[in-house]
Amino acid sequence: MEEGLLRKRLKNWLIGLGIDPVDLKVYIESMTHRSFAREINVSSRGNEQLEFLGDSVLSFIVTSYLYKNFSFYNEGRLAKIRSIIVSGKTLAGLSRSIKIDRQILLSENEEFSEGRTKDSILADAFEAFIGAVYLDKGINFLCQWFLDKFEDIIEEKSCSPKISDYKTYLQEIIQADYSMLVRYTVDKAVGPDHNKVFYSIALLDKKAIGRGSGKSKKDSEQEAAKDALKSLYNLSV
Repeated sequence: MEEGLLRKRLKNWLIGLGIDPVDLKVYIESMTHRSFAREINVSSRGNEQLEFLGDSVLSFIVTSYLYKNFSFYNEGRLAKIRSIIVSGKTLAGLSRSIKIDRQILLSENEEFSEGRTKDSILADAFEAFIGAVYLDKGINFLCQWFLDKFEDIIEEKSCSPKISDYKTYLQEIIQADYSMLVRYTVDKAVGPDHNKVFYSIALLDKKAIGRGSGKSKKDSEQEAAKDALKSLYNLSV
């Protein structure tokens, strides 16, 4: 797309969202996926640096809101709610709600592989967009804009957070708090082949943080993750 048309389209979109941009360039960067940057031989990583910034700013906004409005919850429950709100699935939904999927710049190959529909790309682009608004308009404007748009969603997630996949949920919290991966190992398997019970350990930096058992390796790992959530964050899961 010709640059003048791109700038005009992007500015109209931002105005429609209630954002009068000062530096349009930073918003273009936020919508530039790394595949597009590589395709046009730009020596940048696309929106990855803004994504890194936006991730931290978004966590701050959500954490501050939860602290002010849900202080009657314990720390573990607040961590649970925050992780759900800033999860890739939720952010991809927010991204679609403001039509980032129509604005993001992708390579031809990424377009062909339906990149506009991928939760991972849309969640990353949302974080990059948050980073751009922060740089362009400041934290006060961003906080007000974000809550005007998404407070209802935060309230909904805060009142009824649900967990169905303990391993995924545990990893989201650990990633946010420690930027580390949780690993699992089968400690032992007991019983005959037709009726084995597997015992698994959840490990963080080679230290056991949870233990669980089940009729399959997968079930035992889920139970280990559930145990880790209870022991580390005092969550009732």
